[in-house]
Amino acid sequence: MNRILSVGAACALVVFCAGSPGLADDRPLIWKPSRNSDTSYSVKLGMKLPTRLETEAGVSMGVNTTKSGAPVETPVKFWSNFTAGKIETPAYRMNRGVGVDLDGNTGSAAIAMNYYEKEIATPAIDIERRSSYGLRYDGASGQWCGLDASHSVRVSHGASGTAVVARTSGRDGFRVVGAGVGVEKNFGRHLTVSGALDRVSDAPDPVASVNARYSFRW
Repeated sequence: MNRILSVGAACALVVFCAGSPGLADDRPLIWKPSRNSDTSYSVKLGMKLPTRLETEAGVSMGVNTTKSGAPVETPVKFWSNFTAGKIETPAYRMNRGVGVDLDGNTGSAAIAMNYYEKEIATPAIDIERRSSYGLRYDGASGQWCGLDASHSVRVSHGASGTAVVARTSGRDGFRVVGAGVGVEKNFGRHLTVSGALDRVSDAPDPVASVNARYSFRW
C-alpha cells in the first residue's frame, strides 16, 4: 500500500512540474514520465549534480495494473550514472561511463560500464565503436552472477546515408555468445530502412529481420 501511495505522489509531482513553466527545462532536474504499455506506467526522477564526473542519480517508480486498472505490482528502482572519461574534438569524440541500478523490491543490482567512441576516418566515412560490460547481483541468492558484454562497430557513409554495423555479444559469463551484421539506409531526412542477420549460440538458426523507421519533429 505504501508503494502505491509513493507512486501516486511521484505522478502528482510530475503533473505539478509539467504544469509549471520552465521547470522541465531546468538542467539539474530529471523527470521523465512514460507509458510502457496499456497497463504499465513509470516515472523517472533524479538530479544532475554539478560535479566534474557529471553524476546523475535518482529513482524510477512505476505501477503495473490489470486491464481493469487494479494495481498488480509497483516496481521501484534506484539508479545512478557518472562519466569516467570524456573527450570532444571536431574530429573525435569519446565517452566512458558507469551506471548502477538497484531494484528496491528484490534487492537485485547491476553495474554497467559503457564505452563510446566516434571518429572521422575520412571526409566521407565515420566510424563508431560501442562497448558495454555488465555484472549482475541476485538479491534472492545474495551472489554476484551473470557477466554480460557487447561490442559493435558502425561504419557510415554520410553522402549516401548508408551504414554497416557489426556486433558481438556474450551473456551469462559467455555461456551464450552471439554475432550479427546489419545494413542501414536513409531515404531523405525522415525514413530509415534497415536489415540485419543475427545468430546466437543457444538458437538453432540465424534470425533475419527488416525494419523501417519514420520520424518527424515539429
